[in-house]
Amino acid sequence: LMVGQLRNLPPKPTADRIDGLLRLLALHSDRHAPISAYSKGMRQKVLLSSALLHNPDLLLLDEPFSGLDVGTGLVLRSLIEELAARGKVVLFSSHELETVERVSSHVVILHRGKIVADDSIERLRKLMAIPTLEGIFRQLAVEQDTAAISRDIADLIQA
Repeated sequence: LMVGQLRNLPPKPTADRIDGLLRLLALHSDRHAPISAYSKGMRQKVLLSSALLHNPDLLLLDEPFSGLDVGTGLVLRSLIEELAARGKVVLFSSHELETVERVSSHVVILHRGKIVADDSIERLRKLMAIPTLEGIFRQLAVEQDTAAISRDIADLIQA
């Protein structure tokens, strides 16, 4: 309720919306537990609920999939698509490139704090002749030979 009060939302509809979010995100049975007892995924759900409570036109999420179980991650992915279909703008940061590729139409790729790409995924694929966002990211922002490092690690632990 505190988030609703901070946003000057009417108490009764806000309480109903909170109850609905808690039920839909499988937090309702734990609603009276101290947040310190919540797992990282449960805390992510609380943060997501807080961000959604006032029905924003622009939703900003920082690593929203971090700590979520697979099922909740699928719900969040679908929710992002649903909100976008309803005209909402969802801007999120993520290191999970497959998820970004599935739910995003536009990406901004940062490397060393600088923007190295800012375009639609489809246009980047065509311009760079690379079929995946991971491949595009490797080309633009990965300086090390990841395969060589992986081999070296495997060799080291096998020795």
